[in-house]
Amino acid sequence: MIPLFLVSHVHHAGRQAAEHFTILLDSLTLPGVDVRLISADAHQGRGSARWLDVELYATKGHGYPNADTTDALDAVVLALDVITGHEVKGFGSVCGGALAGSHAIREGLALSLRLDVEADAQSLPDSHFRLDDREPRPVEEVAA
Repeated sequence: MIPLFLVSHVHHAGRQAAEHFTILLDSLTLPGVDVRLISADAHQGRGSARWLDVELYATKGHGYPNADTTDALDAVVLALDVITGHEVKGFGSVCGGALAGSHAIREGLALSLRLDVEADAQSLPDSHFRLDDREPRPVEEVAA
């Protein structure tokens, strides 16, 4: 079972990432495409594996009625460039990512990205919320 504080902190990290990435993506200027963050969900697997599942909308920009899916996919590279290296406070820094999927929406694409997060416990500023990176104990130890 995942401790409640861990679940709460991971949810908080996702919310912080969404707020920060929204500001970063708003600064993107792409010819013909508007990029908008829809969601950013933080995850921690067993051990120290951490990642963010991010969904973006890349749609035709105002005054660019002929934008196509190629323009929208080009936005992924620029979005990754903007986001990579930025810290999600108390969770880690985005160290890269990849397109995990896409589907058509009205006037563009919904793009799903999987962002890898590098967590260096010593560099995280708030030790109160440091995530538990210990391996889970075997079941027999817990029962005893």
